[in-house]
Amino acid sequence: MFIKKLRALISCLAGERGVLVVPFAILLPILIALLSLGINSAAGLASKARMADAASEASLAVSASSLVNDNRTAEGREEIAAAKVLVTAWMKYYFPAMKGSPQIAFTVDQDLNQASSDIRYTYYNVAVSLDLPYLFSYKTVTGNSNDYTLSAGQGHVKKYISKPADYVFVVDFSASQAGAPMRMLKRVFYEITNYVVSASPESRIAIVPFSTGVVVKLPGKNVRGGANLGCSVLFVPKEEWKVNYAFWADKRTATTSAYQALNRQNYLMDEARYNYYKGYVAASSPAVGDTSMKAAWCRTNSSYGQKTGKYQYSCYDTRYPDDDIFSERSQEIIQREYLRAAKTQYKQLSTYTIEHDDAIDYPATLEKMFSDEAIITMPMPLTPLDGTYSWGYNHMCRQAGWWNSRTNNMVNRAPKAWLIPLTGDADKLHEFQSMEPYGWTHLSTALVRSVPVMMEGTNRRKVFIMISDGYDNLHPQKVTDKYLKTYNLCRKIEEGLLARPQTRTSKVEFYYVSTNNAVSRVKYWADNCTGSARAKTATQSDSLIKLIKGIISDETGHLAVD
Repeated sequence: MFIKKLRALISCLAGERGVLVVPFAILLPILIALLSLGINSAAGLASKARMADAASEASLAVSASSLVNDNRTAEGREEIAAAKVLVTAWMKYYFPAMKGSPQIAFTVDQDLNQASSDIRYTYYNVAVSLDLPYLFSYKTVTGNSNDYTLSAGQGHVKKYISKPADYVFVVDFSASQAGAPMRMLKRVFYEITNYVVSASPESRIAIVPFSTGVVVKLPGKNVRGGANLGCSVLFVPKEEWKVNYAFWADKRTATTSAYQALNRQNYLMDEARYNYYKGYVAASSPAVGDTSMKAAWCRTNSSYGQKTGKYQYSCYDTRYPDDDIFSERSQEIIQREYLRAAKTQYKQLSTYTIEHDDAIDYPATLEKMFSDEAIITMPMPLTPLDGTYSWGYNHMCRQAGWWNSRTNNMVNRAPKAWLIPLTGDADKLHEFQSMEPYGWTHLSTALVRSVPVMMEGTNRRKVFIMISDGYDNLHPQKVTDKYLKTYNLCRKIEEGLLARPQTRTSKVEFYYVSTNNAVSRVKYWADNCTGSARAKTATQSDSLIKLIKGIISDETGHLAVD
């Protein structure tokens, strides 16, 4: 239309003033070219400005993902494809006249360090190239093309990783985790450990593997030179359940003997200890002969029997005089506590734990959980599952693997799982790769036990990450309900950490991760501890790695567009 009008004007001028025709005809293509160039240039500049905005918006959207540069996994490739769809949608919104599909490329640089700071970040860039039609197509200016290409690589976003943090992983080590679930966890922890150690060297990680109780390595060696293990819990017992748990851990009691004469109680304990030394300590490879066993660990009694209150041989670890049940201190404990100790050992046969609802003084426990004061650690002798010989709490801490009587090797004894305190040592954390699960599930008490572990950290951000594949057992669930619903355990932990200046805490976070599709369990922890945004499900190693990296990156509120 414009060209037709221009030609009409020329014709008119030619008729009236023919003398102008020749020079105007010469200038006309130049005028048209300049006009086309001006219009197209103005449109191009406007498009460039819009492209910068579009690329920035697209970069923000893409930065919500942590796998946009991961071509190794199917999940990563799917997310890259989804991110490209997202960017395409942004381009169509800003450029409705866009021809075809845009060319999109992502650049993601992880673990960069902010200058003169201990803050790290991930850098995202979205490069986009797309075709747009010229507003004014004129061959002299646009050649044979009706379209032009608009490119932008200015979609820069920094997703800041928080300052160094203390991470305590409270990990379910019940029997249901054996096999494929544990292999998945090992892969996850191997990658996460390396990620944190390289990306945030000042951060610290602890691992608390729990069933009913948490296994810990004790100082020194056992009586034959192998690992010395303990079963550790944290609670303040009510008065009727207060006993010296460590003392009674390797003493055989029975409720049927609780009201009998002290001599009979002493005799039965003495006999059981002899059988333990003979059947396990001396028999452990390389075996020790009967004579050598008695010389090393036993005292021969000239007078013995139930009436006397002693077995023929009284055996104990001679490195610890108080281990002798006939020492003055031991006799005081036995006379004062036998009935309660027998009740405690018997009760755990049905509750699977000494931390049951009848026994816990909840207010006192919540007050004292921020130090070692209320930690109860019981020595764990090597003994079969039925507790025939020695281990008084045979339903607890089974993830230690102490009960495998087929190996019966106290010399080379090693735990199957144990608590790893806060550390930045990758080799220490990679010990997780040799751990194995067994036992029951009691998550709330494991969380309580992890509090003094967290108290050792000095980073300002404190993160508890609870990982489980299912529900607490029946009696443990009663305790978890009481801790979470009645006493607001997670809020009490947060308030306590923030109130204690030695921890330097400025932020406390709780996350619950289900490694199966336990929807109701995720909702339970969301409602009673973490909040819905921090209770998740991740059933595959890739999704669990992505989830934990997202937690570590602390991405909410830490995006910045250049």
